[in-house]
Amino acid sequence: MFGLKKILSMAVASVMTTAMMMNCTVLAEESFESASDCVASIGAGWNLGNTLDSNGTWITASAGDYQAYETAWGNPVTTQEMIDSVKAQGFNAIRIPVTWSQHIDGLGHVDSAWMARVKTVVDYCYNDGLYVILNVHHDTGEGGGDKVSWIFAETSNYEENSVKFAGLWTEIANAFKDYGDHLLFEGYNEMLDSGNTWNAPRNTSSYSAVNNYAQLFVNSVRATGGNNSDRNLIVNTYVSSVDQAVLDNFVLPNDSTMGHLICEVHCYSPWGFTGTSQSVTWTSVHNDFGTGDKSEINDIMNRLKSFADTKGVPVIIGEYGAEFKNNEDQIASYASYFVDAAGSKGIKCFYWDNGDYKTSGEGGYAIFDRGSLTWKSAIVSAIVDAASAYTAAAEEPEPSETEETSEQSTEATAASSETSETAAESEPAITETAVTDPETGDGTDEKKISLLPFVVLDLVLVGAAGALVAYYLQRKKK
Repeated sequence: MFGLKKILSMAVASVMTTAMMMNCTVLAEESFESASDCVASIGAGWNLGNTLDSNGTWITASAGDYQAYETAWGNPVTTQEMIDSVKAQGFNAIRIPVTWSQHIDGLGHVDSAWMARVKTVVDYCYNDGLYVILNVHHDTGEGGGDKVSWIFAETSNYEENSVKFAGLWTEIANAFKDYGDHLLFEGYNEMLDSGNTWNAPRNTSSYSAVNNYAQLFVNSVRATGGNNSDRNLIVNTYVSSVDQAVLDNFVLPNDSTMGHLICEVHCYSPWGFTGTSQSVTWTSVHNDFGTGDKSEINDIMNRLKSFADTKGVPVIIGEYGAEFKNNEDQIASYASYFVDAAGSKGIKCFYWDNGDYKTSGEGGYAIFDRGSLTWKSAIVSAIVDAASAYTAAAEEPEPSETEETSEQSTEATAASSETSETAAESEPAITETAVTDPETGDGTDEKKISLLPFVVLDLVLVGAAGALVAYYLQRKKK
């Protein structure tokens, strides 16, 4: 009888070993959603603006007091209820701008209380099944005054700050390493040259600096391993501009994982409609959304589609929006047209909401009153309806350990638009992933199932059966 037991034990062990092999093989072949599939699945996007990105040398706070920064530009502390409301409106993606400058040391090490707060806000969004973009925001941008920018599109700046920048992204990436593919990282926001030059830089060397920072961002995140090896990463053009010279000089970083990069631009065009109501010399200021505005938008979207095809990368518009000028119905028309024009080219958009909510008078880009949880419904419906026509069905991520334990956040294309970012943001107011079609920019996720485990299992079962037959014949002979 010992012989039979031994044979059966060997057979069971073989089956268990094969099952383990099957499990390991399947896990090894599971991969993150490709960048193209991710962008296709994103629908209506919204920015948690002027919140975790708030900053200023004038802000004083005791150690660990994140609220002093989060509320510095006039917005309330973010809550789960707010994010639930964003989702309920039909948005499925949130961009969380974060300024880290006043919360890091010279090597990029992040204050633990600030990191914990950022993580909490990310979890509010992530636990709702939303796509979440986490970035480095006003660490780039205009310098001077009370601003805290330290990253500029200058080769000398890159040489001086590359270690700090890499250290910051290493810390961020490690803190969020276990999150799934609904979390995306954006390396930097609107990186200007030291002269605060909008649209296109004074010197072409600034393009090299931006491209170098983009490459360093990708390298730093990938080096942390884990889910960050395949995470979708976002890199921006110079000052996130849609200027043609800027697009032409953008270089997509080399990446150890193919098909997981996205390019981001910002677009507040047509500035005569979306921007200030004050008279300016370079454009005709108006409150009604008209034919000329549509033509300008069409031109931009056509150029972005050509850019995406040429560079072989999906594109998102991380910021767009219009300042309120007693024209909510016109902003709704603009938003609908803008999102539709972008969506028809495979481009997804995130509305810039700075929290400055007005229903009379002028000013502010907010469509959500975060205090009362009320919305400008006409604009929201216009955005969500337009986006839905171009949104691929996407499954919500399975809750991870990270989620379960965590239940306890301008570019104006008209010439001389230096004031656009200030007005919009500063008012306190080949792995088996994607194959990109050069014509459409669409990605195909090729998650192949290996037949090897099933072949091995068949061999084990055949071997076990043969052993049992041999044993039976031996017993019968005796």
